[in-house]
Amino acid sequence: MNNNSLIESKDDIEEFLMNLMSIDSTTGKEWILGNLIKDFLEDEGFNITVQPLTSDKNRFNILATWAPFIPPGPKILFNTHLDTVPPYIPPTKNEENIFGRGANDAKGQIASQIFAMKKIIKEMPNLAIHLGLLLVVGEEKRHDGMKEANKLGLKPDYLIIGEPIDSKFASLQKGAASFKLIAKGIAAHSGTPEKGENAINKLLDVLEDLRNYEWPNDSDFGNTTLNIGFIEGGQALNALAANASASIMFRVTKSSKELLETVKTIVNERVEIEVLGFIEPVKVTIPPAPYETQPISGISDAAFFEKHDKLKGIYIYGPGSIESAHSENEFISINDLKKSVNVLFDFVKMLSSNVQ
Repeated sequence: MNNNSLIESKDDIEEFLMNLMSIDSTTGKEWILGNLIKDFLEDEGFNITVQPLTSDKNRFNILATWAPFIPPGPKILFNTHLDTVPPYIPPTKNEENIFGRGANDAKGQIASQIFAMKKIIKEMPNLAIHLGLLLVVGEEKRHDGMKEANKLGLKPDYLIIGEPIDSKFASLQKGAASFKLIAKGIAAHSGTPEKGENAINKLLDVLEDLRNYEWPNDSDFGNTTLNIGFIEGGQALNALAANASASIMFRVTKSSKELLETVKTIVNERVEIEVLGFIEPVKVTIPPAPYETQPISGISDAAFFEKHDKLKGIYIYGPGSIESAHSENEFISINDLKKSVNVLFDFVKMLSSNVQ
């Protein structure tokens, strides 16, 4: 695809998205798509700031603003990410849906936000100087794009992040806490178990206690959930295991810090606890009726925007479902994609009364 394809499809969101999806932008390969979008937005009249990553100059974020960018930048900032998870799946479509990698996570969000901005600029030109779009790399792995973007000095009044949430707004972005549980035993022949201590048995006891614990449950924000991702251990079928480990992840609704303390209490020093990752839930802004909301379990870049808790409003919204994102059957409804442009337009129009 060349940039003419984006320009030629600039009034047709279906074809625009298909063109975005024709480029493999799995994490680490975002630069081709980034250059095409940069050129397209410049052709549309946006001022472009390209921000290479300190760790990899070949990868870069894109900040598009209608007015020349001077920190703290636009007051209403759209954001989503350029990268997708592997493997690359080329786009296809039928009368109802567009299929392929990035259909909803997050090239569908890029298309939705760009078309919404174009509509706002056309129909509310006085608001144009307050608009911006931040497209970042690396969201699907280490969030290195958003971490780098913090150096731009952006401080919008309102941040609108695009993620697939069934065309709803997030009521909470769950946090995440990941641990490795390490059990130590004493190796012995399985015929004389009294001579040793089986690390696998110790580990299983701890895991069973964690699985049976009643983790926080909230009618508005959803459940704290536990997933056991990896279990390793043992050295022979006829020997008591000298070592065993399990890597586990919680999706957290209340507090990751408090959850860690609970895990320590349950474990009670029976195994070692290694903290692998730790992200607190993000309390997003809940929009007024009639906008529908639901909690989300995925980790967006919201948690990594340093000033997210200082803004007048931080929102996460988007068409498509997390249930198909990252899967072989990822898709977005064409109808929902088109509707999302009007939802974002109306939502920004509502916010604009608080923007000066």
